[in-house]
Amino acid sequence: MFTIKDAAGIFGQIDAIADGDMPALDKGLRNLSQRLYLPPADRQGRADVYTLASICALRLLSAASGLLSDRWILERLAREMQNESGGMARRIKLDGGERPMSPVEEAIERVREGQTFDFNLKLYADGRLGFEADWPADDAESAAVADAILSSVPTTEPNVTLVLHASRLIRDILDTVN
Repeated sequence: MFTIKDAAGIFGQIDAIADGDMPALDKGLRNLSQRLYLPPADRQGRADVYTLASICALRLLSAASGLLSDRWILERLAREMQNESGGMARRIKLDGGERPMSPVEEAIERVREGQTFDFNLKLYADGRLGFEADWPADDAESAAVADAILSSVPTTEPNVTLVLHASRLIRDILDTVN
């Protein structure tokens, strides 16, 4: 588990932030964690503590905030990365069942497997936002069937795509904390 102060130290080490600039980084991360969907896992004293997945999401949100100034877009990105709604997501075994992994949890697992991928946030002309991870399907046969079915569905191209090099950003964190 990590505090925001821990995250600032990790990010500062990765980005070679000067000691004098660390308070600004810490303040910026606290601001993001309070304004966007980033639920703490627990509390230690007066400090919220976060899972590794949440810290990875914070790293991606921090990177995206350098280009995105609209809070609603950052909020949507935060929720999409941490959404456990499933679909074709990998699953986590729990006592008495299982649950789908969020994209950021699955991303951590895929980085540990050595995969390289991006998270893409797409803005369409009508104002819709779309989110996708471009990692390869675990079941190529099922993916081919789905692609064949969906190939006849008309699609529109996005006007803007923000590409987050998720695997690299997450790998940096894993290399630092391990």
